[in-house]
Amino acid sequence: MRGKKTKSFIAGILVIFCIVLSWSCASPPKTDIPGIIPETEDVPPPRFIDKLAARLDAGDIDGAVALFDTLSPGEAALRQNRRLKASVLLSAGRLEEARAVAETLVNEDKTDVESRFVLANIEGVDGRTKEQRLLLEEIVKDDPSHVPALNDLGQISVNTKSVRLAASYFDRALAVDPSNIDAIHGRANVYRLERKGGEAEALLNRAVELYPDRSGPYSERGRFYRENGRLPEALSDLDTAKKLNPNSYWVSYDRGRVLLEMGKKREALVEFDNASRFDPHVFIAYVYSAGIRDELGDVDGAEHDYETLIRLRPDYYFALEGLGIQKMKKGLYNEAAQVFETAYRTAPAENNYAMLAAINKLKGGGKPNEVKSFVEQALRKIDRGKLDYYVMRLFYDFSGESDVTRRIDQEKNQRIKAQMLFYMANYYDIRGVNLLADKFFMEFRDMKRKDLVEWRLNEWILKERNIQLGGSGAADNVDAAQKG
Repeated sequence: MRGKKTKSFIAGILVIFCIVLSWSCASPPKTDIPGIIPETEDVPPPRFIDKLAARLDAGDIDGAVALFDTLSPGEAALRQNRRLKASVLLSAGRLEEARAVAETLVNEDKTDVESRFVLANIEGVDGRTKEQRLLLEEIVKDDPSHVPALNDLGQISVNTKSVRLAASYFDRALAVDPSNIDAIHGRANVYRLERKGGEAEALLNRAVELYPDRSGPYSERGRFYRENGRLPEALSDLDTAKKLNPNSYWVSYDRGRVLLEMGKKREALVEFDNASRFDPHVFIAYVYSAGIRDELGDVDGAEHDYETLIRLRPDYYFALEGLGIQKMKKGLYNEAAQVFETAYRTAPAENNYAMLAAINKLKGGGKPNEVKSFVEQALRKIDRGKLDYYVMRLFYDFSGESDVTRRIDQEKNQRIKAQMLFYMANYYDIRGVNLLADKFFMEFRDMKRKDLVEWRLNEWILKERNIQLGGSGAADNVDAAQKG
């Protein structure tokens, strides 16, 4: 819901910007249509516009909506003001109210392209892409030079991977207005998707030349440079963008991405935190800040960021995974078990989440018989031909270790083999067979599968168990332990 509200705000502000621009160059409308107020009466009071702009600039959307209640009945009835109100309501995320105003305007005058454009934006924010596209197509049919509609159709085509169609829309927009920034950026993005880096860069350079005092062109070119591995150039552009717009979420986010790729984790973390401060309702910066804090060993900080991610995106099970790890590091095993169980329900194909839930239930003081019900339910969903099944069954039977160890040794898939070594180690840890637990923890590390979530846990466990690779003697007498 918050994501939709943020999207509404951005779309609404863009619509308002287009409307305000249209006041200075609008052609006189027909005056012989019933209910249409002549253009001479259709000019909003400058003082109202100034107040509205000030509220919007301060981010006070509710205050901007309230301003419309201060208009006289005659001013409130003006089409431009009603159209503007629909756009501000859109920015406030009040979609049904915005739609009601816009639909009334369209029904009163089918030739009113700008009101149809506002309605198209409302449909787009509401996820009704088909309705949005149909409205936009009708707009450009009636007004082939309507650049904002052409740009929106281009972006819809990009989203649906219709690259050629997107290129045609942006080309048409540029033919009408070669300096339109949205059309330039849109076409550059299509060139990027077409793997035509030279053409994309040329357009992005043009945008910077045309608008040297705007942050957007530098930000877009900086993102392009990062994607192409040109990190110093990317950082230079984003530094300029930051000077021009120091409170931009996306400039800080992009700077964080570049700094992270340059290996400057702590500096990157500052930028991701800046982005989250500028807009705490956008989730993506927390993905990176949580990961960095996790790597740096800031358990409390990582826990906070993962919890924020889950609140913003409950379906993002990687955040549940990360939170579960932090809970384990703090010894909060029962809480960790609940988190991993939620992750398993969210992503039921990830059998390792079920194993982590079972392990934490047992580490949290749960008796084997109390955990059997959960393990049994998980076993029903696992293919009996998979190694996962036999390792998971250990936490049900608490016997058959030799057979499972043999199956792990014979496993050809190195990723699965590494994972199951980790869970065998935890099985022996729960059983109190420390020598064998240490042996399997070290065997897992020797496989160097840093791409696995278990890697981070294993590194922490080795440190907690004071195991030094090659020098602790932790694996000594393992054969004797196995025989015993």
